[in-house]
Amino acid sequence: MMKSAYRCSLTFLAFLCILKVCELCQSIRGSRASKLVAEGSSLQLSCEVQHCGVTGWTGGWEFQEMGSTGFTRLTPSERIELSNYSSTANSTHLLVDIHNINQSDAGAYKCMITWPGQFTSNGHVTNVTVTAAAVDSPGRNLYHRVMLCLSASMCFPLVLGLVWCLTRDHPSPPPVPPRSYTSFAARVKPKKELVYAEVALNSSRRQNDCPKQAPDPIVYSSLHFS
Repeated sequence: MMKSAYRCSLTFLAFLCILKVCELCQSIRGSRASKLVAEGSSLQLSCEVQHCGVTGWTGGWEFQEMGSTGFTRLTPSERIELSNYSSTANSTHLLVDIHNINQSDAGAYKCMITWPGQFTSNGHVTNVTVTAAAVDSPGRNLYHRVMLCLSASMCFPLVLGLVWCLTRDHPSPPPVPPRSYTSFAARVKPKKELVYAEVALNSSRRQNDCPKQAPDPIVYSSLHFS
């Protein structure tokens, strides 16, 4: 009983692995995207088909116009080019090139694969928005070119003058006379010494220095007249 349950579980796991491998092999690799394209330009879209070497599958690109409800298969025309190439033995890239885009090309694009057994796989949708074409005025381009040439001709003399100023020989500065260095002791002026002298005079010299007073005159007789 245990052996039969173990065998059944192994069989179920093997079946799941086979389904997973088949799912990985028979699939479309890609991601949802949005593109802005100017009117009058070109557009290229690509999707990768993982077929793992399985033959008998068919595929192509489908388009849904803005405002419509269903997809229609794209067919080659003067503006639409369909191609494919194999990147490896297990994968193939489907390409669509649209030239001279106009507003009618705005909408959703996807690739669809029909596998053996009549089951299908759909790739991710790419939304394309067509913008107005840029106006390319010849007169405006000529004006821009003339202004560019005038600006370059005005800047060229300035650049030459700057280069000449930087590269010309500048006169050398006059030589600086050497400085005479003296010692700190020589630069400091000696301080004047204060000499204090004490003069002592004796008393006798002091008396001699003073002027002598004249003695009183001697009167011998006096005459009185009446």
